[in-house]
Amino acid sequence: MLLRIIAVISLIQFLLLMVSGESINIALYRSLLVFLILFSLVYISMFLLNIVQENGKAMTEGSTATEGNKSQNKSGE
Repeated sequence: MLLRIIAVISLIQFLLLMVSGESINIALYRSLLVFLILFSLVYISMFLLNIVQENGKAMTEGSTATEGNKSQNKSGE
């Protein structure tokens, strides 16, 4: 879905550049550059969001394990 949106944005930019009078080589280069930049931003943001989610899950699992150890220590004393 995101790939389609990025492709549509770059195609619209290509069309606008062609309508404005740019040469086809420059318009193609700029629209390809926009596509690559948007794709890399989306890919990097998804990668970082996955890292944050995994870190959050590990933090909650770690905090419950720590609480369990504290209760075991108190009952063991």
